[in-house]
Amino acid sequence: MKKLFYSFLFILLGVNLTFAQLSDRVNSPSTFKIVTRPVAGNWGIVIAPSYQDFSDIINRIDGDDSTEVKNILPVIALRIYKSDNLVLRIGLRSKSSNLKISGNLFLPDSILNQNLTELKYQRRTAELYITPGVEYHFSKSNILDVYLGAIIPLGYVKENQTDYLRSATADYQSYERTRFSLAYGFEGFIGVQAFVADLPLSIGIELGTTALGKLGKKWKVKYSAKSGTTLTDQTYYKLNLDNDDQIDPLSAGTIAQTSTFDKLTAKSFGVDGMARLTLSYYFNK
Repeated sequence: MKKLFYSFLFILLGVNLTFAQLSDRVNSPSTFKIVTRPVAGNWGIVIAPSYQDFSDIINRIDGDDSTEVKNILPVIALRIYKSDNLVLRIGLRSKSSNLKISGNLFLPDSILNQNLTELKYQRRTAELYITPGVEYHFSKSNILDVYLGAIIPLGYVKENQTDYLRSATADYQSYERTRFSLAYGFEGFIGVQAFVADLPLSIGIELGTTALGKLGKKWKVKYSAKSGTTLTDQTYYKLNLDNDDQIDPLSAGTIAQTSTFDKLTAKSFGVDGMARLTLSYYFNK
């Protein structure tokens, strides 16, 4: 993580050096529809990776493919210039996966003193995040552009996991775990971007604060089993916490992490700083 942090600072330094190189340019009195500064009616595509995005990429490279509601701001967003100063911004991120395993065991294994002959497993995950926002750009300079912005992130993660084990005596165990986690919040930021020569491009940085709430941080578990003539059906809940949810090891929260509940409410809300780089490409719609 230290290497990732220093790499991020190095990129920010490169952006500042670019600003310095562009500072000798003289503002053009002309208005360009495609090149340099965008105007009313132009659109833009923004690639804006944050420190958290870089961290997530490193974690996935290291083998951590867990699905959590954490950084929900999209790397790519769309800008719509309603006027030379007022810009609407919207981003969308979605992802889904489906893993399915099913088969009859050729060499039955012994688990819980049962000779298993059939196994089924399935995991389905779907994510959808939308982030509408607005920006106000102060200057009409063709060199540097300073602006204030606000974003309202909204999204969810839906996941379903199914485990099924069957023995040679027709006994079985079945677990179905489902969760539906909602995320909502508010982000305020200030941004600076520099327009690259006479190209329809700009590079910059955004700094701000993000407030993020998360609802439904729990698993709903349906358990059913057959052992001889005994049938069992149960429904209960378990906690589903993120890495950011720190629990005091001496508190009741530690017991809650490993406990089952017949009724459970779990949610969180936090405020944190934000920093991301931006690369924008502008065009006429």
